[in-house]
Amino acid sequence: MEDPLRQEDIPQPALKITCLTASVMGSTGVYSTSCEDTTEITSCEGTELSDTSSLYSTPEVAAAPCHCCCQQRTLQTKNLSSTRTAKQRSVMCSSRTLRQVQCYSAYLSALVMVIIALIVPVSVAHGASAFTRDFLPRSVVYQDSLASQSFPGNTSHVDHFRLLQRDGDSLIIGARNIVYNISVETLKEDYSQRLVWNSQYQDSITCFNKGKSQDECQNYIRVLTMKEDGIYLVCGTNAFKPLCREYTQLEDGTFSYTETNGVGKCPFDPLHNSTYVYTNGDLYSGTVADFQGITPLIIKDDLKTDPNDYKQLNDPDFVHSFEYGDHVFFMFRETAMEHMNCGKRVYSRVARVCKKDRGGASYRFKNSWTSFLKSRIHCSVPGVVPFYFDEIQSSSNVISGIYGEKQDEIIYAVFTTPYNSIPGSAVCAFSMRSILDTFEGAFKEQETQDSNWLAVHHSKVPEPRPGMCVNNSQSLPDANDDFIKKHPLMDEAVPALFGQPIILKTTFDYRFSVLAVDPQVPLLTGGTVDVFFIATDSGMIFKATNALSSFTLNEIEPVIIEEIHAVDGPIVNLQLSKETSGEGKLIIITDDEVKTIPLHRCDAAKSCSSCVELQDPYCAWYESWGRCQSVHDKLSGPVFQNVTSGTHVQCPNEGDNEVNDYFPTSVQQTTGPAVFFDIEVDVSLNNNIPLGEALYPVDPSPKNSNNISNDLVPNLSKNHNSGYAVPEAEPNGPILGASIGRDVYSAETLAIAVTVSCVAALVIGFICGFLISRRCKVDDDHSDEIRYLDTKLAKRDNISPSIEPNMYFTNNRQMNNLVTNFYPKNTNGKQINTTTNSLMLKPVKCAYI
Repeated sequence: MEDPLRQEDIPQPALKITCLTASVMGSTGVYSTSCEDTTEITSCEGTELSDTSSLYSTPEVAAAPCHCCCQQRTLQTKNLSSTRTAKQRSVMCSSRTLRQVQCYSAYLSALVMVIIALIVPVSVAHGASAFTRDFLPRSVVYQDSLASQSFPGNTSHVDHFRLLQRDGDSLIIGARNIVYNISVETLKEDYSQRLVWNSQYQDSITCFNKGKSQDECQNYIRVLTMKEDGIYLVCGTNAFKPLCREYTQLEDGTFSYTETNGVGKCPFDPLHNSTYVYTNGDLYSGTVADFQGITPLIIKDDLKTDPNDYKQLNDPDFVHSFEYGDHVFFMFRETAMEHMNCGKRVYSRVARVCKKDRGGASYRFKNSWTSFLKSRIHCSVPGVVPFYFDEIQSSSNVISGIYGEKQDEIIYAVFTTPYNSIPGSAVCAFSMRSILDTFEGAFKEQETQDSNWLAVHHSKVPEPRPGMCVNNSQSLPDANDDFIKKHPLMDEAVPALFGQPIILKTTFDYRFSVLAVDPQVPLLTGGTVDVFFIATDSGMIFKATNALSSFTLNEIEPVIIEEIHAVDGPIVNLQLSKETSGEGKLIIITDDEVKTIPLHRCDAAKSCSSCVELQDPYCAWYESWGRCQSVHDKLSGPVFQNVTSGTHVQCPNEGDNEVNDYFPTSVQQTTGPAVFFDIEVDVSLNNNIPLGEALYPVDPSPKNSNNISNDLVPNLSKNHNSGYAVPEAEPNGPILGASIGRDVYSAETLAIAVTVSCVAALVIGFICGFLISRRCKVDDDHSDEIRYLDTKLAKRDNISPSIEPNMYFTNNRQMNNLVTNFYPKNTNGKQINTTTNSLMLKPVKCAYI
């Protein structure tokens, strides 16, 4: 019998259903609303119903789930647990998050490009304007084509050559167990003057037992000086037990000697950096005084620095010493005590002691210097935060000359950056006046271990001022001796003469090691320049000059004349040898070779323009002879030279010239007589000769004389656009600039290029970001067509891939936070007791009541 009540008439229990709202799909702007997998939409206001979902074209209409009603229905697909539904939602969120990250990344990259476009040009322009350009040489000279002479020494082992003394036309070279006497002219040894001195046998055995090698346990001669007529002081390492001898020449020409302890005069290790100077009958040495090389000293007889006082010397490397006035100066680098930041820092120093210093009066200061002071020396690229070249490698002797139109005495020094820093080398100049002024300034002190290093107030400085030279140092009160022992460091550093490095190189291939200076080379146009020969640890030598040194101290004009590939190994010393005729040689010393080369290679230039472009003070173009020759050859006829700019209006246009690679060729050496005669200079030429251009018969001035005939060379004027030239009229032909081998762009050009590149990158980045952002949306289609094949198949089958492989979810949708209490319809289609609570709750999976 049929049941009087039909199934559909039976009131269904109220269902508390949470409907789901899907997020944005693709880029079509279509929004979807659907019920749970176990329910179906029965009604939705103002929207066409579908089996399981409704589509809306705007986010506002997509809010319609708040007005949709869902009813439970039976599904043929597999029901899922709430746990799997959570995993399904996690997959959807992860996919959606990934697409959002891609969009944000595209826009973020565009923002980064904007920042780079604004910052990089400014920083590059500032750095380029502050940092000196890395100039290329005018000429490159290779070793296989270099005219040279060589002395190899002992070819069976490394001699570790050191130049000890220049004695007239001879070089005294210290080596392994031998002192060589070599002719400068021929580099041939005078065997009659050879001194052989081997290590003592017992000292060699002791050296071996201490772990040193056979090569180290030899006697390397490191000190040689003439004390009096016929008496020579010679000191050697003597197998890590320094020993000195005084050789006296007898009437028959032979030598006798006496031996003394060499500790404090000569280093233990042949590779230790040490220096010495002999003056007024005293030997001043900067070296180490122990086997391990950890006890540095500046010593004269019994006077020495305190080896246990790190304020005086802190692990120094000595590079040079010289006498000047009443003082002896030492150049070295050491670990800086005043550096307060983390880690160690090496600073370059200049120190001085008085020649008349005899120690203090009390027993405490009897063997201590009463005049030892030191100061930091600055070689840096100027700027808000200067870039320092902190490690001095070599320095010259004091040079007297005209600098900035004033007489001055200066020294040159080579500096490098630390090996773990940006590789760089520089040459700086320092005025002796600035060095002396620094030692007259304030002292620096650290009152306590936690205090900063600050200047000492002048009221704390005793009288007479500590560090001053007095006739009798033992008459000074103990307060002076105690003060200078505690305050050896000066507050201010010695600044560079020109305010910046003269020559600067930044490269990983080599570092500057040592330099030699030919001072005050006269120019045919008036004025003088110093010519530098800068050696490297790779065997190259740079010949350079500052073309404006005699005119101004506020500007430099560095010129790299030659890059000479001289030897294959590091160069440890350079020495100049000038002949009476004005010609000279450069003496190159390595650990196992002594070599000489000419100071110039003028004959390599085959034209007027290429000769002038060298900007070599040693060279000039002789118009009558048609060749580039030394200025000392004294050939007759007009001669052209321009060291300042490297151009001359009388040189014909030969096109752009590249860097010259020097391969010597035979040149007919026709030397004409030194003819001096009056010539008539064409008016058009006489009125159109720029600064630095010489056009007159050769009439060399006497040495160290800068007088040039006013009838032949116009007077110098500072009204020229270069700042140091006479008024220059329009030349008759094009002026050739000195070639440096490749284009060197200015800071402004570089900044513009970087800016344009950044703007282009910004535009490309924006376009790419826009295109990538489109991938965050579904195609603009109102159908439910989906872009990717696997998603399309899942949509067709009404399933979605799950986290676990081979597992799919059905209608995986996101929940709304809307709770609806729903009652079934009556048979008449009316709803019964339907209430809606608009309470926002946390998302739930699916709850049945």
